[in-house]
Amino acid sequence: MSSKAEKDKQKQIQDRCLSLLNQMLKDDDNKYCVDCDSKGPRWASWNLGIFLCIRCAGIHRNLGVHISKVKSVNLDSWTPEQVVNLQQMGNSRARAVYEANLPDNFRRPQTDSALEAFIRSKYEHKKYIAKEWVQPPLPKVNWDKDIEEEAEKQKKKKREPKPGSIMRSVPSIVPNPLPKPISLSPKLSSNKKPVSTDSNHSTDLLGLGKKLNLV
Repeated sequence: MSSKAEKDKQKQIQDRCLSLLNQMLKDDDNKYCVDCDSKGPRWASWNLGIFLCIRCAGIHRNLGVHISKVKSVNLDSWTPEQVVNLQQMGNSRARAVYEANLPDNFRRPQTDSALEAFIRSKYEHKKYIAKEWVQPPLPKVNWDKDIEEEAEKQKKKKREPKPGSIMRSVPSIVPNPLPKPISLSPKLSSNKKPVSTDSNHSTDLLGLGKKLNLV
């Protein structure tokens, strides 16, 4: 595969990843940070399958990548496997798993130190996790076929003429007006003197002839 084709493919993968991530963020439970309930999370721990605010994302980074692997939704590159793992979990299911044994009267901490202690208890020590929970393996995803089909659709769209383009491409044909016939009769008639039918004129001619005969 050429470098240009590979770049185009990677761009299509990233575009699709971002589209799916933004779609997931429209889910009601994903609109809030899974740990502190802050609105509008733009970070995620893809191996845990959760969406986070920037403050909780920083705490998750401190846990180490063996516990939580954090990425920015917009600023980082994503793989299909990471996105699908987030799809399979999400904040709602993650709370059901990692907060299964949370006390009923529990109030989410807001100070940095209390929040970090809660996050460590939740993910590092698994204090509140559902006992029956087993972490599934990372899903295997192959978008090659889907991307190729989408690329083929785009090529077909480019080849197809847009509605009305055929009519615009053909120049409008305006019939040339037929040349007016050239009439010679007016000129001839203007130079030709009318023949007089006056009887007096005929008499003069006859009279002239008589005079000539006398001479």
